[in-house]
Parts: sequence; C-alpha cells; structure tokens
Amino acid sequence: MNTPNILKKTGNFTNPKTCPSCQHTNYVWDEEVRYMYCYNCGVASDLAFNRVLNESLKTENFPYYSFLRVGQVLNLEEKEFMITARLRYRSSHKEYYTSDEGSGYSNETWYSDTYILQNTQEGKNERFYLNEDKEGYSLGMPITVDKTDADPTNLELFTNFYEGRADYRVTEYGSLFLEFFEGETEKEDPYAVGTQTHFATYQEGMWSYTVEQGDGWKEFSAEKKISKEELYQALKGNPYIDTYQERDKGFSTIRKVTSAAALVAFLVFLVSLFSDGTPISSTKVDTKDIDKKEGYLSKPIKIDNTNTNYNIEWSVQFKSYQNQGMYVVVELLDKEKNVINAVESDFWYESGTDSEGSWTESETSSSKYFKFVEEGDYFARIYAKTDSTYFTDATKSQAIINFTVNEGALLSRYFLMLSGFLTVIALLISFGKIGRTTKEKYIYAGINAE
Repeated sequence: MNTPNILKKTGNFTNPKTCPSCQHTNYVWDEEVRYMYCYNCGVASDLAFNRVLNESLKTENFPYYSFLRVGQVLNLEEKEFMITARLRYRSSHKEYYTSDEGSGYSNETWYSDTYILQNTQEGKNERFYLNEDKEGYSLGMPITVDKTDADPTNLELFTNFYEGRADYRVTEYGSLFLEFFEGETEKEDPYAVGTQTHFATYQEGMWSYTVEQGDGWKEFSAEKKISKEELYQALKGNPYIDTYQERDKGFSTIRKVTSAAALVAFLVFLVSLFSDGTPISSTKVDTKDIDKKEGYLSKPIKIDNTNTNYNIEWSVQFKSYQNQGMYVVVELLDKEKNVINAVESDFWYESGTDSEGSWTESETSSSKYFKFVEEGDYFARIYAKTDSTYFTDATKSQAIINFTVNEGALLSRYFLMLSGFLTVIALLISFGKIGRTTKEKYIYAGINAE
C-alpha cells in the first residue's frame, strides 16, 4: 500500500487480508494478525475463525482526541514502536477521593482511547500501551508479578500483588467496556465491541499498577504519565506531527494573548466601577428655587468632544431625615433650548423601627450615559415635585438637587462583556473546541491509495 502521508513511516503494510464482511482486501503490517478492522466497511473481524465481531462502526463516529493515529511510529524508552490499534473504552468505575468532609469512592464514567504499541524490531514481541483521556496521556507496559491470583473483582485478593510492594490503597476499580476497535492485533484477547474487562489500580509514586481481567485472560501492567511534549519528541520528524505542533503552539499563543486581554478588560471593568469620568459641569439647586411650571435652567454646559462618553448624574439631598420622597425630571436641551433627551427618577428616604431595631432605606441618586453628536453649549432643565403625603405647600425648601456631567466615562458593562467573551474563547481553545478539528485526507493502514 502507499504509506499514509501523516506517518513518519509505516513499516511494510504488504500482507493482504480479506475482510469476511465485505470481501475487501486490506493490507496489514503483521502477517500473523488475528483481529483486523476494515476501513472500507467499518467492521472488525476475527480472522482465525473468519467471523465478524461487530456491526459497521466508522472512525468518524469515534473521533480522535488528538494527533495520535494508527500506523504512526514512536521512539519511546529508547525503543521504536508502531501504533497498530486503537481501542475506545467507556469505563464505569469507582475512584478514591479524600476531602474535608471525609473520604471514600465516587462513581465515575470516563471515555478513553488505548493505543497498542508494537515493537518494530524483528523478532521482538513486545508491546506497550498508550492511554489518552481528558486528563492527558499515560504509557503502560506489561509486568511480571509475584501474586498472579490477584483479582480486580475481589479487592482483598488484589492489593499487594506486585512483589516487594507494600499494601497500598486501591485508587480505582471497576469495568471497561469496549466501544470501538480499529487497526490490527495478533493478541488472543477479545476485541469484539461490548467486551467487558474488570480492572483495579493502586498508586506508588509516579507509577500506578493495574490488573485487568477478562474472559479467560489476565494481565498486569505498570503505568506512568507522559506529557504531550514527550509525545511530540517521540514523533519527531513526522511532517503531520510537526505541522500539528506548530499549529498547537499558534493556538497556545492565541490563548495566552486572549487570556491576558480578558484580564486587562476585567481590570478596566473594575476601575470603571469607581470612575465616572472627569466632571465638566456641576449644578446645585434648592427645591424652593425650582419654578413649578418653568423648572430650573442650568448654566451652559460646554461640550468639546463628541468621541467620548458622558455620564450624567442627578441626586437629591433631603434636608430632613423623616420619611419623604421626591419626583425629579431632568431635561437635556440643545443651544436652542429644544429638548433632546430627558430622564426621571423617584427619590425617597424612609426610616423606622421594628422587632429587630432601627432601619433605614433610601434611593437618592441615579445616572445615565450619553454621547453627544455635536459640539457646543447644552443646558439642563430640572423639575421637582414632592409627594403630598409627606409635605405641605408651606415647606418648599425640602432638598438640594445635584446635577453633574462627567466627561470620559467608561461603560463598565461592555468591559465585563468583553472580558467574559475573551475568557470563553480562551477556555474553548484550552479544551480543544477551537482550532483542533482538522479535515486532512488521511490514508490509513489497510487502504490502497487511489
């Protein structure tokens, strides 16, 4: 077959094998292969008995989590391995936890891909496992144990199965369900979709030790975490991986810049909460000086900049702390004294006592943002009306009304929205929702190039 363009090299995929389901000829790496996935019809077969193991399952229905692919060659632990198969597992297990509220085992459901790595050295029958899930990558290898009666379904028989190890707490135990298989393998383990495997694991330092048990087989392994950077190094020289890594670095840079911009936007938002701009006009008027019909006309408000925001504030200072209220209207006028906008507020102050003691409630100020379209002089006309249940006509000097225009006001809500938007973008990049989906046309092992 023609070698896939995503691979550093593929070995010799020259051994023809016929799919029992669709009769398509697949070319495999190992002539002793027993289990084979057909990329033409999506069926995995047991070639030893010429039987189909599952219904058609396409790779696109089980998308890859990252850049790993069947057929890639890796250099790990000073050895060369080829990825010969991928298995998608769904786990249903219990995981040990400890917190301030106690400790125990939580119920977990995870999805992961296990890649089978076969040593490429001729006559070297050695295999490793590369596991990938939402927490990252880990490299596993079979080990020889002293206590082969360890049983993941019986925790009393599981612990201390490895010679010379102390009795460590079991960190995880449960079942794995095979949902998808692609590639090839000669191993006698069952790879039919739906196969259940029991497992249990305990941790010691950087290594975790696991026993897996299926129908008539059992395997012991040691596993350690491996970083994405280590995998990049193991695949060094693979043009696809080099391109993927460069793109990954690009999105990492974008994520960092976006995160920094989100932080700056949030800091500006915090500053804007305490900054209303620079006052350019301020008016104070006693309610006794406000005409009932004509209101009170302010001095000219000079606007020199139409490219900035203005914050207009109006408030009331009651002269008495007894229960009272006031309705205030502020009209904004152009130089011709025509109304171009208006705001209104109900201000009030109340106090009293109840079973819990004294209380006070009030609303005495309000504000609004404006943007002027023309430079020039503007005016404010102020009206005020008292609540007759609180006041009589004999008391007109009841409060001082303040009116202020601030230039260069920051719209805090927009900075908060911008910060939130940038944060979401950074998170989507971090968790692979943006920039990680590729549509390259891959040629997989077992398919002839047209």
